[in-house]
Parts: sequence; C-alpha cells; structure tokens
Amino acid sequence: MFACPHPMAITGTGYALGDEFLDNAALAERHAIRIKPSFIKNSIGINSRYFLSEGRSTSDIATEAAKQALSQAGLPAQQLSRIIVATSTPDYLSPSTACVVQHKLGASGFPAHDVCAACSGFVYAVDQALRYLATGDEHVLVIGADVRSRTLDFSNRRTAFLYGDGAGAVVISRLKDSGAAEDSGFLASYLYADGAGHDAVYVPSVGTAATASAQLVMPDGQRVSHNASVGVPGLVKAVLSQAKLQQSAVDFFLFHQPNLYLLQSVCEDLGVPADKTHISFPDIGNTVAASIPIALAQAHAGKKLQFGDRVLLCAMGAGFTGGAQILRWSLPA
Repeated sequence: MFACPHPMAITGTGYALGDEFLDNAALAERHAIRIKPSFIKNSIGINSRYFLSEGRSTSDIATEAAKQALSQAGLPAQQLSRIIVATSTPDYLSPSTACVVQHKLGASGFPAHDVCAACSGFVYAVDQALRYLATGDEHVLVIGADVRSRTLDFSNRRTAFLYGDGAGAVVISRLKDSGAAEDSGFLASYLYADGAGHDAVYVPSVGTAATASAQLVMPDGQRVSHNASVGVPGLVKAVLSQAKLQQSAVDFFLFHQPNLYLLQSVCEDLGVPADKTHISFPDIGNTVAASIPIALAQAHAGKKLQFGDRVLLCAMGAGFTGGAQILRWSLPA
C-alpha cells in the first residue's frame, strides 16, 4: 500500500472525554470501596479519570471527537469515503457503532464499520484505512472510542481504577499532490496477533446503550503486563525494520497507556526520553482504543509535534493483539 503515488496523511485530529470527572477519592466513595486514594496512585500512577454519564453511549463520545477532527481537516462529513470505529464497548452488538456515528454526523451513503482489537483497535483501524486509501478512498475517518466504565467490576482491585472513558479521532486523507517526497505521510504499518492470549482480558458481552452489561475479566494482571513490556519493544523494532529506519530517526513516540509505571518502564527500556512522548494516563486512565488518538490530539494541541516529524504509534491489547505505525507529521504546530 505504500507504493501508492499519493501520500496518505493525517489531516485532522480530535478527542473527547467522559463528562463526569472522578479523582481517586471520588471513585472510591461512589462505589463504597475501602481503599486509600494514595494507594491507587502509588500502585498504577493514576490521579483521575472521566466516566460517561448514564444515558450516553460510545457513539456520543465518538461523534464529539469526530466533529473536532473533521473541523480541523476542513472536511464536511458527507465528503468522507468511509468511517471506521475501533471499539470493544459498542453501543450494540449490532449494528456497528460506526453506522450510528455516521447518522449522528448527518451523513450517509458511504461505508461505515467497526474494528474490535481492544487497546490495539486504533492502530488496527488505521492500517485498514491506509489500505482503503491506497485503493481509491480519499478521506477516511478513524475513531478509537471506549466506555470501559460500563464493564468494570468495582470490587476487583486489578481493574476498578485503571480505566477512563474517551474517544479520539483522526481524518486520514490521500493527498492530491503526487510526486511528493517519498517519506511523506505514513511510512510503515505492522500488525500482530497471538490468539493464545484470548483469555487474558475479556468481556463476555457488552452494549453501552443497554441497561446492563457483562463485566471485564482479567484473571492475571501480571500476564497482561508482561505481554506489554515484552511486546511493545518488539513491535517498535518490527515497524522500524519495515520502514528501514533506526530508532534515532524517530522524533516522537506515542504508546497505548495502560499503566503509568509500565509505560515509563517501556520508555526507559527503549531509551525514549520524556520530551519525545506524551503521557496522559495519570489524568484520564486507560481509555483502551481511544488511548493513542487522544494522546495524538493532545500532543498536537500542545505543539509537541512539528511538521515533518517522524512519529511512531504503538499499542498492545487483548487477544493478544498489537500494532505500530510510523508517519511523517503533516499538520503545522
């Protein structure tokens, strides 16, 4: 797909968080959990998160992020070629949340579908978008959105405090100026799965627009952490090899954010300094498929990304799944 003569680049970003702010003390009080807020912070590095209020669902927060991305791209929703929503907490088991988002954006007539790859969902969806763009699409809206609060067992100390609700969106466009530099736009995309990890983190069933949902199950948190700590460096190495780049050529790294201390450990192992990444986990928690696009939008808004920067995206998720991309940043700071 990278033989496409037209570079494929991000032309707009956006994000939205749940509308209920909960710091550790408020979360413990709401759910009558006898645990000190300081313990929560010290164990995983989280201070707060945002939950979506009752009566709202994944499509609502996804639509908010999408509107921002479309506005930044200067693109009416009806001019999209496709919508892909990465989520493991859809509004319904059927139809797709992407169809609901399309309707809420006031558009119709083009394809809309979901991707389910948990925390890796956004990078999986981006890979799909690039393939569609390389074969004829012009503008694809990619959204990572999850409302994990609807599936939490608040008596389980492994998972009760980890997550927040959010959505992040990007518009990826096939640029019209053929003959652009070879390293414009996306340079590489690498995906991975090992189904042996299918039982490490799972939710038997879910629908965020429903009145009741099954709860997330994580039998062995250490197994999940180990997979991420080993898998992320492996994915970084694989995508760098695909792009024929040394790690020193990368200007900025954006990782999925499941746990502050795990993320810091991975950055230390890879030799990624603090000024070459953006960490949002302490303030918003693990937002699953929304994690990377939220961090991307925040880094762009904070002028941490400069035009032409090489940016590496990387995520590991349930399944086990994983993926990474390298792109040239195409928006002005």
